[in-house]
Amino acid sequence: MKKLTLTIFSLLLIAGFLAISTGFKTKAIQNEVSPEGLLTIPDSVNTVLQNKCFDCHNSDSESMKAKMKLKLDKLPTLSKRKLVSKLDAIAESVEEKDMPPEKFLEKYPEHALTDAESKILIDWANGTADALMK
Repeated sequence: MKKLTLTIFSLLLIAGFLAISTGFKTKAIQNEVSPEGLLTIPDSVNTVLQNKCFDCHNSDSESMKAKMKLKLDKLPTLSKRKLVSKLDAIAESVEEKDMPPEKFLEKYPEHALTDAESKILIDWANGTADALMK
């Protein structure tokens, strides 16, 4: 009986360790400076991205089209040139009201960007791209 209890405890301990070491999937974008120091995502921007964009634009997305256009969780890993290009595309898509797409909003109207949220994203994307170009 003691051996069985010890075996079960050991298995639970190993399972817990594996879960911690592989990391839990979270719906979050790194809120830190990227390894190259190129990108900082402020809390206000991170909140909008998580609530309105991250469901489609991440590495684990089911939408191949959205995944191929932009993987928000990979932004901090991009080179300076690619990062500026992606930030410009984000600002343009939000300004043109191309994102979120109308078809998507018909099904999920809660993901529509408010004017304030649009401004937050546009100002951040343009400001960060401009700073990177200096």
